[in-house]
Amino acid sequence: MPRSAKALIGQISRTSFLIFIPLFFFIGLILFPASFLYAAQVSLAWDPVTDPDVVGYKVYYGTESQSYPYNINAGNNTTFTFSNLQDGPTYYFAVTAYNASNMESGYSNEVTHSTITTCQFAISPGSQYVGSSSGTEAVSISTQSDCHWTAVSEASWIYVTSNSSGSGSQTVNYAVSANPTGASRSGTIVIAGQTFTVTQSGASQYTLNIAKSGTGTGTVINQPGGTIFNDGAVVTLTATPDVGSIFVGWSGGCSGAAPTCEVAMDSNTPVTATFSRQSPTIIACSNAGGSIFPSGTVTVSYGSSQSFTISPSKGYKIINVIIDGALIGPVKNYSFRNMEANHMIYAIFGPQPGNRKRVAEGYR
Repeated sequence: MPRSAKALIGQISRTSFLIFIPLFFFIGLILFPASFLYAAQVSLAWDPVTDPDVVGYKVYYGTESQSYPYNINAGNNTTFTFSNLQDGPTYYFAVTAYNASNMESGYSNEVTHSTITTCQFAISPGSQYVGSSSGTEAVSISTQSDCHWTAVSEASWIYVTSNSSGSGSQTVNYAVSANPTGASRSGTIVIAGQTFTVTQSGASQYTLNIAKSGTGTGTVINQPGGTIFNDGAVVTLTATPDVGSIFVGWSGGCSGAAPTCEVAMDSNTPVTATFSRQSPTIIACSNAGGSIFPSGTVTVSYGSSQSFTISPSKGYKIINVIIDGALIGPVKNYSFRNMEANHMIYAIFGPQPGNRKRVAEGYR
């Protein structure tokens, strides 16, 4: 432990004694700027003693005033930096001077310093504006090396992708989801206790107008559904004719006669689906020996009826009538009702008795 000035009086020369009258040095605490401050780092500086017998200084310190259980020999330096003090307590410091015989003066004035680090944080940029599509961005954190922080997103569409916690100056990376609406939105990330706001623009949107034309009827569905879509969305349209109608084709944003088409929404887009009323046909014919009326290919309206008259020539008779491959007998008239499909009618004639010569004539 250091000796007091009185204890040194009889042990050193008069010249030395003049030096070791209790000294009062000026001691100043020098705190490094926050951006360079390390945990529990303190620098002390004092005025030098001008007596030539002084060869060095000792720095005493502890965590109670006027009680210094620790000391460090600073040599003939008039500054000393502590870089490994424990975080938290307040430290008390004093300095003594010593001669070549290692005799010390009394303590200097006492100074104190708290080793509790006051962390200061700065983020850059302070906020961010992003486009409507998904993407990644970053925020820089500046702080002391021993200052800890976290980065927590408070929006479901903002994700911290790296460095969600750390210490010292670092970069926080985050990602945003695409904005599915046309309205802008804002969300926040709390970084090192500071609120970082992300504002995302709304997506460009366009309208799909679907119309139907023609004599027929049908439905058009689109997937995804709705009429307003984000820029670049691909919409699939499917046309389905009603019973009695057929799908003819597309016009506008779609083309062709296939019932399905795709539209890329990069502008307001009209699409027209054309349906036509279905027109069934009846093929009517006969062999020689008579006629069927009407004959040939007969086109009728969907759902309507069509009658046929079967007339044998002179000397002939009706042998049978075939409807769609089925024999129905020697009828003189036949009607197709509620026409929804194509049909065929075939009349077979044969000679009356005594007129078999005409059989050889064959079919007309």
